[in-house]
Amino acid sequence: MSTDPAAAPAGPTPATWAAWTDALATAVRALPDDGALVVAAPRRFARNARPPGAGRLSRVLGGRKRPTVPSVRLVRVEEHLRGHWVGSERLGGPFPWTAEETDAVLAAGWHAPSAGDGDDFVRFWPDDVPEHPYLPEADARRAAEAVADTFRTVLGVTEDELPVLRTP
Repeated sequence: MSTDPAAAPAGPTPATWAAWTDALATAVRALPDDGALVVAAPRRFARNARPPGAGRLSRVLGGRKRPTVPSVRLVRVEEHLRGHWVGSERLGGPFPWTAEETDAVLAAGWHAPSAGDGDDFVRFWPDDVPEHPYLPEADARRAAEAVADTFRTVLGVTEDELPVLRTP
């Protein structure tokens, strides 16, 4: 991912998944055109991964890995919200997801990257032609719930340590 998930938090982290989901839905609805935010897992989920922006060739040439926190970048693209969940090394991405974790990301509704998508798993909200101007409340809530579900099912994140919303 090209955005550093260690950037400054966008505000205090809510204490429950319900409040966290509400805060994320509100934040994505407020994004300006081409605006973005990053949601990062708690630090304990960090693993050694290729630095953001490092090419696939860096692995072959012995490029150094560094502790990286799994994250999702949410970007407003015209009338859609586009999600970028950090990609798996198995699919050309930078993060060392296990085969089971990669399968769980795909089962959560994320799509494996294609040639034009870069290295990350991708997802759009709405997932069809928008019927309204940018992101109605229902779509914002679906996006926030999908992100929360991915953190819970893939990483096992709990309410004791909720992901952090960050501005790029």
